[in-house]
Amino acid sequence: MDSIPPARFVSALSRRRVIGGSLLLLTASLPANSFPAKNFPSQKRASLLTFREEVLSILRVDYPAVTVTVDDDDLEQIIIGRFTLFLGNIRQKVTDLIGAERRAVIVNYLHPLATAKPLPATPAPAETFPKASVRLRIQLVPIEYREQVPTLTCRRFSERLLVAYALDEEKRYQLVTHSIFEGWGVDQATVERVARRNLELASGDIQVHVSATGKSGYFATLANESGYAAACLLLPMVMDQIQEGLGTQSIVAAVPTRDVLIAWSSNSEGKDRLASIVTMYMRKGPYGRSDELFSYSKDGIRPLNSHELTEHGR
Repeated sequence: MDSIPPARFVSALSRRRVIGGSLLLLTASLPANSFPAKNFPSQKRASLLTFREEVLSILRVDYPAVTVTVDDDDLEQIIIGRFTLFLGNIRQKVTDLIGAERRAVIVNYLHPLATAKPLPATPAPAETFPKASVRLRIQLVPIEYREQVPTLTCRRFSERLLVAYALDEEKRYQLVTHSIFEGWGVDQATVERVARRNLELASGDIQVHVSATGKSGYFATLANESGYAAACLLLPMVMDQIQEGLGTQSIVAAVPTRDVLIAWSSNSEGKDRLASIVTMYMRKGPYGRSDELFSYSKDGIRPLNSHELTEHGR
């Protein structure tokens, strides 16, 4: 059996340094979900329309032959040929850019889609489980994903989160749906076992930043752009190392976004401030997950009870 290297712990001078560093995450080019335009206020809708037109104008100039389809009920997506592009990812990247630099980033997203070759007339055979299994990763997704993709292969993890399974690629991943899963001829427990083990093996080089929270306790962040930081909550191998680094028998953990896992020791000072940081991260995004708080110990993981939530100002 392959061994799993321990996580690397990095001491920080202050809690502020750890939190500030974690907010500098880069947005990865992975699948995201958009929401109907009617859900946006008029000012937000105008902003989305303006950005969409900026992208469309670049397509008209640089790729005049490509077929582009838009839907005014969904301002966050456009269809380029056979691909659906979520504009929110690009918008996050260019927020602070102008001129040629801004245009270059947008073109970098558009080029592979606009120049992609057509699909072959005969579809490629479905990928078998032995071949696909090496790319499997376990993933945590918001419960809304099941509403948007009813065929998602998943199970309930908490009130707001689902355990799902991803087929990992170099710059993105594909969540496993019923059509993929049923073609494999294996049970879901097997898929989850393989997906969990693969993510464990891929998580040996993670860095966990730890710092004091005040007169008592410690605070830790695991933040990276792999797309699976939050899913490390499902890995006892990682959570045990974080628990050891924080130095208490039980810790509190949260996954406010896909790319951030936050944890603190049970004796930490200012638990209400820590809980509010979790909510702030979730709302700020990108790729929000949940502001739920979980207790992790040798007995496993569970949501905080009402008394523990009160201690955290909830």
